[in-house]
Amino acid sequence: MKLSYEALEWRTFCENSDEMALFPPAKPFFGQERARDALEMAIRGGFHAYLVGPSSLGKHEALLAYLSTQTVETPPDLLYVPLSERKVAVLTLPSGQETHLAEAVESLLLEVNRLDELFRQGSFLREKTQLEARFKQYREQQLAALQQEAQAAGFALSVSGERLEFTGPGPVPAELSARLEEVTLGSLAAAAELEVALRRLRRDWALHYLNNRFEPLFKRFPQARAYLEALRARLARYAETGEPLDPAQWRPNLLTSSSSGTPPPIVYEPYATAPRLFGRLDYIVDRGVWSTNVSLIRPGAVHRAQGGYLILDALSLRREGTWEAFKRALRNGQVEPVTEPQAPAGLEVEPFPIQMQVMLVGTHEAFEALEEDPAFSELFRIRAEFSPTLPASPENRMALGGWLQAQGFQLTQGGLTRLFDEARRSAEQRERMDARLVEIRALAEEAAVLGEGLISAEAVEKALAARDQRNFLSEEEFLRAVQEGTVSLHTTGKAVGEVNSLVVVEAVPYWGRPARLTARAAPGRDHLISIDREAGLGGQIFHKAVLTLAGYLRSRYVENGPLPATISLAFEQSYVSIEGDSAGLAELVAALSAIGNFPLRQDLAVTGAVDQTGKVLAVGAINAKVEGFFRVCQTLGLSGSQGVILPRANIPNLTLRAEVLEAIRARKFHIYAVETVEEALELLTGARMEGFRGLQGRIRAALEEFAKLEEGYDKEKAS
Repeated sequence: MKLSYEALEWRTFCENSDEMALFPPAKPFFGQERARDALEMAIRGGFHAYLVGPSSLGKHEALLAYLSTQTVETPPDLLYVPLSERKVAVLTLPSGQETHLAEAVESLLLEVNRLDELFRQGSFLREKTQLEARFKQYREQQLAALQQEAQAAGFALSVSGERLEFTGPGPVPAELSARLEEVTLGSLAAAAELEVALRRLRRDWALHYLNNRFEPLFKRFPQARAYLEALRARLARYAETGEPLDPAQWRPNLLTSSSSGTPPPIVYEPYATAPRLFGRLDYIVDRGVWSTNVSLIRPGAVHRAQGGYLILDALSLRREGTWEAFKRALRNGQVEPVTEPQAPAGLEVEPFPIQMQVMLVGTHEAFEALEEDPAFSELFRIRAEFSPTLPASPENRMALGGWLQAQGFQLTQGGLTRLFDEARRSAEQRERMDARLVEIRALAEEAAVLGEGLISAEAVEKALAARDQRNFLSEEEFLRAVQEGTVSLHTTGKAVGEVNSLVVVEAVPYWGRPARLTARAAPGRDHLISIDREAGLGGQIFHKAVLTLAGYLRSRYVENGPLPATISLAFEQSYVSIEGDSAGLAELVAALSAIGNFPLRQDLAVTGAVDQTGKVLAVGAINAKVEGFFRVCQTLGLSGSQGVILPRANIPNLTLRAEVLEAIRARKFHIYAVETVEEALELLTGARMEGFRGLQGRIRAALEEFAKLEEGYDKEKAS
């Protein structure tokens, strides 16, 4: 069936092309209702979810926008607080109280200076003096008694600081030496008792003062009582012993904070390393000595997302090797900060409780390995799947305009229409549009530059032309090779067993091109041989397509016994791997032409897959293939008879460029849609399949001749 220009025209008509466009803001996930419903279910149920879809759909942006509209109860403030120099606990406070607690603690840490002043007060000094006087009196009494005993024995007691010594004639009697030792030890014991008493005095005075400061805070922050008691005890220890106090070791370390009425925290962590997820414990190294404290605990994404949502890339979890650790954290409901492997034993940090919803985002490939883990489906029960295309409806066209305007773009009606049509062309479906909004936005950005801030239809056309120009070098070289004859292609005349098959070059940027496919047939029992396959250039799907052709030939032309022919197929001047089944129709018509020895038109290129019954099936990249052959025909000269034979099932996918459509309107180029191999053969040969001197008769006659020749060869060989 030859397709008319009217049947191929697909572009959207825009009546007011230059009129400025104004659209209402687009809803998040417009056109992706299935995914949005799944997300709503996850949020209502408090379930972890994962978003699956191709890259460039804008999943992250839409998810962030969608979650920012959610309302949840304001999460509490979470802090790490020290219970000692080596033990740290998690503290939960009502929202907004962390600032007041931090201010109160900062004031308490200043009590170090006030305690020093306290011990210079007269009342304290009087008590201290009384204790010291009692010690002095006791020591003087002991020394006086020892002096008397020494004099009675003819010796004198010499006192030099804390040192006691007897002087006199002769050796000191044993009784007197024992008495000296007794007094010395008693004096030392009394000094120790005095030190204990003085420390107790300082502690009692400090606690009496500190209790007045701490008691109101115990009532104000009941959740922080253990922390405040530990801080009070440390201040009292400073007062008692004078041991220096590092304020950094005792300040609370704020992990999360929110004020009443604010949206829930939404944390997107693109690099899911263990420290960035779970936090880390840093160290200070001074002269080879490692030290750490509560202030050196760095919160991770899990901490910052408490009470809200954590968004992660599935691919990053796998790439960074953190899936197993993250899975354990979710199952146990708690995490601990990451420590340096070479660091000595540091803080004993209480595990942090997890209270958040996790949203994993990625492509189907990124989730393949995760979905094989049974624990994954237990933890992530909601799957939100995104379609790669959207309905090309007026509603989605309006939503696209609103989405672009919300990002600061200025569009005319024609500019939006042209972007909308390009999204349809990218989807290769007239009734669908490409859902890769990031790609559409990239085109809009380029058009805005060329349109000096305004995205008009002309600016979009310029942006598309500039893209083609940037990417056209490889195609330009190919066309030059075709024109010079280096690449052997013919777009006029006829040839037996030769056809222009349409392929797509997979290298980026990819282009559609014709490739000369040849077939040769002779008697034999090797059946269908793909030279590309034998040379290791054919992939598995390509090989399957060749086997499918063999099935068609056997079922159609051989009623009894094997196919009495050896048919070789080759893509000429092809030196790269070939994959896919879209050359099936071209291979089959070339093979039948070689068997029946009838010529095929070279001005028609062929694309399409086939099944074993001879039905022509749809293929991908149909527009690129048609346009690739059109460029070659332009280069070698349009004859007016050239065109492409393609599957009828691909008609809804035809969104051809304007220059191709204009050539079709001028009848310089043609598109033919077929449903069967027989229809394609009749177009390529100009002959009927059935009837007098029909193609089927010629094919069957050739196969019968092959069979006779093969049978004669067998008899000759046997004799």
